[in-house]
Amino acid sequence: MQKTYIICRKKIRIDAEYFPGDNPLWSQFEAENGASDINITCRIAEPFPKISEAERKKAGEFFVSVAGSTVYRELPMANKPGALSVYSSSDTTFSETLFTEESFPVMMDNRYMWGSVSLAQLLLPKSAFFMHASFISTKGKAILFSAPSGTGKSTQADLWQRYRSAEIVNGDKAGILAENGIYACGVPFCGTSGICKNKDFPLGAIVLLSQAKVNSVRRLKGVEALQKLLQNVYLDLIAPDEHKMIINLLIKVLETVPVYSLSCTADENAVTALEKALRDGGVI
Repeated sequence: MQKTYIICRKKIRIDAEYFPGDNPLWSQFEAENGASDINITCRIAEPFPKISEAERKKAGEFFVSVAGSTVYRELPMANKPGALSVYSSSDTTFSETLFTEESFPVMMDNRYMWGSVSLAQLLLPKSAFFMHASFISTKGKAILFSAPSGTGKSTQADLWQRYRSAEIVNGDKAGILAENGIYACGVPFCGTSGICKNKDFPLGAIVLLSQAKVNSVRRLKGVEALQKLLQNVYLDLIAPDEHKMIINLLIKVLETVPVYSLSCTADENAVTALEKALRDGGVI
């Protein structure tokens, strides 16, 4: 069975014996099968290829090892083999993800599938990456609120929706495409927010949040902006080629997209403070 999705304006075809049940959030990203930018084959293989323990590095839930340009990314299922994605970090036109008989239906469900096939890594050579961010659109531009969980990304997005009629495109994640301009793109996963739309807009600004009793906005530039953005990218940095690619993409974004630090309250005053900075900076 084949399914094709458009994510960050790239066609991603997946060949697999099993897909999750109907998901209205995902269906809006589906496209006609045909020539694709990324082709992923999913198959059962027992046992998995043997990888030396000395070569495996832990990255969150994943174990990653690199052999030349080949990357192995394993997502365990509890303490058992789950999904093993194998691809070239320099050319992600074709990749393969291996499963066991037991893990296949679990690792290909709505929660795990995109991580199992290493979608974030496969998009990097295609000039696209993901950020932890609440994504809104206002006046034809995308504004991304980025911060660690619990800082108030969704709160600030909700405030802009309530007081400035902004549209929330995704409550938890955003794709960024640095190709013929810089665009924020909706993606088919959204954490617990439940807000997930297949829309993209020119990226107007990225806003890095922290909580405060008084609202203040500061423009970040240079190395400081780069380092802080890197902390909020949805990507591990184990594979050297991938590390270089995300740095180069972030530098490209920073050439045209302003990054702000917003220390904020959870009320309309935060909206007013940021709105003034965006207007002064010519963003909106």
